[in-house]
Amino acid sequence: MRYTRSWFFVLLLGCGQDSAPSAIESSIEIQFPWYFCIHGGEVDYSLDKAASAFQTVLDLGGVGVRTDIFWFDVEPKRNIWDARKVDFYAGYFDHAVADGLDPMAILSGAPDWALDLYKEDKAAFWSEYEEYIREVVTLVGAKTTRYQLWNEANGILDPIDAGDDWELFARAGAILRAQDPGSILFINANANWLGWEEAVTDWVTKAGTFIDVIGVDHYPGTWSLGPFTNWWPVDRLLERIQTPGDVWYGKQGAVLETGFSTWAPDLADELDQVAWIDQSLPALRERVKSGPIVLGAFYQLIDANTAEWGHEAHFGILKSDLTPKPGYENLKQQIAQF
Repeated sequence: MRYTRSWFFVLLLGCGQDSAPSAIESSIEIQFPWYFCIHGGEVDYSLDKAASAFQTVLDLGGVGVRTDIFWFDVEPKRNIWDARKVDFYAGYFDHAVADGLDPMAILSGAPDWALDLYKEDKAAFWSEYEEYIREVVTLVGAKTTRYQLWNEANGILDPIDAGDDWELFARAGAILRAQDPGSILFINANANWLGWEEAVTDWVTKAGTFIDVIGVDHYPGTWSLGPFTNWWPVDRLLERIQTPGDVWYGKQGAVLETGFSTWAPDLADELDQVAWIDQSLPALRERVKSGPIVLGAFYQLIDANTAEWGHEAHFGILKSDLTPKPGYENLKQQIAQF
């Protein structure tokens, strides 16, 4: 059966190492939940286009949307909030919930003025960062319990020093715990970057109170060499969150980003995406049966820009004009089997 919002909450909080499902929970099979990643720009910050995208997510078998509320969108200048973008994000989360989808808010995307402040006056930066977090929780806290704290803090392009990453999670987490005690806090690591496990260990050691779910972002065949079926980061995640004595032990796991970019004709094209869907997702499905991986997120629903060159522009299962790529039905069929 397809889970309801209340059943997903039970699943996420009840499948830890020290918890045993009740007789009622054990008798009910809950489908593994898939979220779809959407950015505001891909729907032109239009609630009508967002509503259309939500119907596509539902058609594909998705149960949620994972979306950045970019700091640079809502506060492009210090202490100047963009009312149009704020209204868009509020409406976006309202519409998602009304359509029966569970939205996850990603807290990310520091604007240039904040990054300049980070270099000049870290104390002031952290104060502004905390204000952004409080504003976002006020904006969407009644519509979601799921928050991802920052995005791929271990990434090569991330502007925050590695030694400060844990503060992103601790400061945001403290505010979320205070303002929304039922919040479920996710972090994600780019698992196709060297040292990702060491980064996660540092984060959990220093800010573990504010980390409920450890997510890996893994792109077999795009950012990771090897076959489409290579899910070694998920194997490592499962091993570590289930090994007593490991600092990761007892956390939940998630695949917060995966997908295939159709960026290059004859090299990585739309037919290759079909092959990826039919090979990679069954291999992942076998992993999620073996431990507490609580959700997957397909990156992404809509191309960032089908007409543009480069990997990042072509991860969608839809083109920018919202027409489906050849793998659409294959993806729908694979999701139905989770």
